[in-house]
Amino acid sequence: MAKILSIASREWQYIRGNKRLLLIMCFIPTLYILLFGLMYSNHVVKHIKTVVLDYNQTATSRLVIQAFQDSEKFDVVGYAGSEQELRRLLDNRRVTAAVVLPGDLDSNLKKGQGSEVLVIVNGSNMLYSNAVMSAANEIVATLSAGASMKTLEAGQALLPEKAAATALPLKYRLRVWYNPTFNYSNFLLLGLACTALQQVILLYMAIAVAREKETGALRELLAAGYRAHHVVLGKMIPYFLLNIISANVVLGLCFTVFRIPFRGHYLLLLLLLGVFILAILTLGIFLSIVCHNELEATQLAMLVAIPSFLFSGFTWPVQSMPLPAKLISGALPLTYLVSDVRDIALMGIGLTQVLPNLLVLAGLFAVLLPASVWCFNRQYQKMAAPAGQPPGHLSR
Repeated sequence: MAKILSIASREWQYIRGNKRLLLIMCFIPTLYILLFGLMYSNHVVKHIKTVVLDYNQTATSRLVIQAFQDSEKFDVVGYAGSEQELRRLLDNRRVTAAVVLPGDLDSNLKKGQGSEVLVIVNGSNMLYSNAVMSAANEIVATLSAGASMKTLEAGQALLPEKAAATALPLKYRLRVWYNPTFNYSNFLLLGLACTALQQVILLYMAIAVAREKETGALRELLAAGYRAHHVVLGKMIPYFLLNIISANVVLGLCFTVFRIPFRGHYLLLLLLLGVFILAILTLGIFLSIVCHNELEATQLAMLVAIPSFLFSGFTWPVQSMPLPAKLISGALPLTYLVSDVRDIALMGIGLTQVLPNLLVLAGLFAVLLPASVWCFNRQYQKMAAPAGQPPGHLSR
């Protein structure tokens, strides 16, 4: 532990002495234009998971449900038996939208009084809100026009006050949950904060060991008795502490200065951020170990950072991406953070909903940490092995 803390103190001194921001960008526009085009290749958000609450249970309500099922925008995955069950499905993110059919739907239409279909959507992702709003309006308008034609064909004499109800006998009412004002700050700002946090961590950790290789400091550490795990853990500690503080400051600004609502548990948010930071730290130091110099490490870090921004589900829902893009998304750590951070804040989701992504990030850390130590130890062996002797014979 003393050696680990010694390395941590040494790294801290370097951080304090570095007054400039070291950002070396590697521009590969052709690759990222292809990736960007792949992500948006479906052009529209489709197959939004939807649940139905049918109080009417008639042929008319089944016709409305069938219209939603036939739309490529909606994917009706089940039925709710009550408003409480419907809310639970939305809160648990099992579905994104809900359709509620009133009990007087059929009777009102037959009387020419008009009726409403309630459509509820999770507004934490505004792309879903816009897609649901436009698609529901189109479906209900089509059904309403059909109902009007049947009424007119029947030759009913209508009073003037019923004319509007007859022209559009079926209407829909949209209710947006979690972000009812379509606030773009609520939609974008937390994701941007997480993206910036990842980029800073990854870039600085990616050059942490590569810098020591270029300066020859690794041989000095080896001669002083520091082992591979001392260096790896010692370099991670100061960056972890600094970025936990930075994450709190950034989120504090989001929730206070920029007035983003926060309905969840802050300790759960800190737990998720802490595990994510550990995962990115180990990814960064692994890249630093396998690279020969700082420039190469920076280039590899940027190869991870830019696709993360595009494919994490931050700007475009993962559900609406084609399969190749989904595979890329699943391989990126940021995918398992941004949506949960936004939903903890706006929806107040709990540990049950966050746990799957939390376990993925913890698993990434559990795999990359020993892999980094093992790779670094191999490099240590090569430095310490006498000329002509295989590195594997290095005595411990």
